[in-house]
This record gives sequence, structure tokens and C-alpha cells, in this order.
Amino acid sequence: MPRIAMWNLFFGFALICLAAASGAIVANDMSNAFVDTIQTGRSATQDWTLTLQGSAHGHVNLFGVLHIALGLTMPYARQTQRLRLLITTGLTGGSIAMGPLMIWRSLLQPVRELEASGILIGIFLCLSLAALMIHTAGLWQAFARRD
Repeated sequence: MPRIAMWNLFFGFALICLAAASGAIVANDMSNAFVDTIQTGRSATQDWTLTLQGSAHGHVNLFGVLHIALGLTMPYARQTQRLRLLITTGLTGGSIAMGPLMIWRSLLQPVRELEASGILIGIFLCLSLAALMIHTAGLWQAFARRD
């Protein structure tokens, strides 16, 4: 198995482990928020924070599975090692966007204007989508090729 495919398998499982470990923290925060709502009321900022942190938790799991799928399917896509590295980098950008950057954004106040964290998340997600599209095209080429 190519070394870059093994990286994706490792990184995917590492992301899933991280998300699984943080799941207990997210669940505890949600429980405490519901208790606080009953006792004292809760602000919209707390809802924003918990929503984005819960979203980050779910998306890190998703990206972990995507890295594993990429690692497993990479040998079938007929692409150069350089292109495989670019695909891995793009998908890793999405993992960063929807994990640490989403948590960072949850700590900021929501605003209607564009701001740095939202722009950075958008750029990394675009790179991730491009990586998935390029890999999909490589798999299609392997499928359509008649040997």
C-alpha cells in the first residue's frame, strides 16, 4: 500500500479517536446547558457556541471517515504521487476547517459580515471539495479505462 494511503488511514482513524474522545465533553456541555436553561435561562451566544462545537464534533468524525476512504481507494485512482499529496493536503484542510477552526469560530460572537475565521474556513473547505472532486475524477478514470 502506498505510504500516502497509509497516512490517510492513520489520520482518519486519529480524527475519529479525537472526535470520539471529545464527544463526552460535548455531551456534558449540552447537558449542563439544558440544566442552566431550566434554572437561569441561557443567552443566544451559548446556543451559538454549543451548536458550532457540536457541529465540529460531527464533522471531525466525517472527515476521519473521508481520510480512511481516501487511503483505501487511493491505490485504485491512477494519479501521480504529487497529485495524491495535493488531494491529501486539500482534505486535511477540510479537517482543520471543520475541527479546530470551527471551535475557534464558536468562541467568537456571531456577525453578519465576513470575518477572518469564516473566510479561512471557507478557503479550507473549497480546497477540500476540490480534493474530493479530483479524487473522484481519478476513480472514474480508473473505472472507465478499458484494459
